[in-house]
Amino acid sequence: MSERFTQGVSLRKCMEELNLEVISGEEYLDRKVYRPMLSRPGVEIYSDYFNYYEKDRIQVIGSKEFVMFQMLPENEKEQRVDKLFSYDPPAFIFTKNVPAVPHEFIEASLKYKIPIFRSEFKTTPLIGKLSSFLIDEISERKTMHGVMMDVYGVGVLITGKSFVGKSETALELLKRGHILVADDRVDVSQREVGTLVAHTPEITKGLIEVRGIGIVDVIKMFGVTSFRNKKTISLVIELVNWEEKFDHNRLMLEDEYTQIFDTMLPKVSIPVKPGRNLATLIEVACMNYLAKKEGYNAGVEFAKRVDELVKKGGNQ
Repeated sequence: MSERFTQGVSLRKCMEELNLEVISGEEYLDRKVYRPMLSRPGVEIYSDYFNYYEKDRIQVIGSKEFVMFQMLPENEKEQRVDKLFSYDPPAFIFTKNVPAVPHEFIEASLKYKIPIFRSEFKTTPLIGKLSSFLIDEISERKTMHGVMMDVYGVGVLITGKSFVGKSETALELLKRGHILVADDRVDVSQREVGTLVAHTPEITKGLIEVRGIGIVDVIKMFGVTSFRNKKTISLVIELVNWEEKFDHNRLMLEDEYTQIFDTMLPKVSIPVKPGRNLATLIEVACMNYLAKKEGYNAGVEFAKRVDELVKKGGNQ
């Protein structure tokens, strides 16, 4: 069902995602980052204490770090910067707060072949945006067979055996204005326990395969708003052949769950047979999921009404 893998992300991709300006080292943008956390080396710059230097992280230089550097005696600046670079961190990013990149950093960049970037963001928003991006890109991933859709804002992972109708159902959902994330192959990462993010593989970005028709470009056919490249998974819907599904839980009084990584997700199994409108059923399942999040469960409400009738001895 799945393949697990870990990966780094190139500095070039970080640059493109965050719209970073390359100050030095443009030829080294294929270097990769393998840790999603960032470092602000103020202690190392000011005190020359490197015992806890987080050298495997991107180094962020904001106004505080810059002021600490400026406070150093002139004869120590070059030595301190050289030491920062000698541990081979992935890159340095200067934030909007910093007026200029000191020449000592540029010289060290060329010496150690480590890029320096400048961001249009101030320190706090840069750290938030870059950390979020790195977590999505670097977290361990699982490749799953299925279709990922955004239906009424609910991230739905549609699974099921081959030929059960996943892509055809996704096509009908697209016609109704819902959004495709990935078809056939879905890359799933766990940002933290309880939060799973589905990504589209680059090779199938914006494409869907429909048997008998071939490859369909959903952006060309349904517009740019019909596709997004990632979405948090909230619900798993499994399409199963009718004869494989038992009616042991018709009222859905007990919620069904499935586990991906360390996260438990609510799951709905929908039996498939000719004449059933799967797109409508998936829409209803998503609306029902949203209602449950608001505290309303129609199945439980129906069971309460039945119990009340039984207690009253009624036959209404």
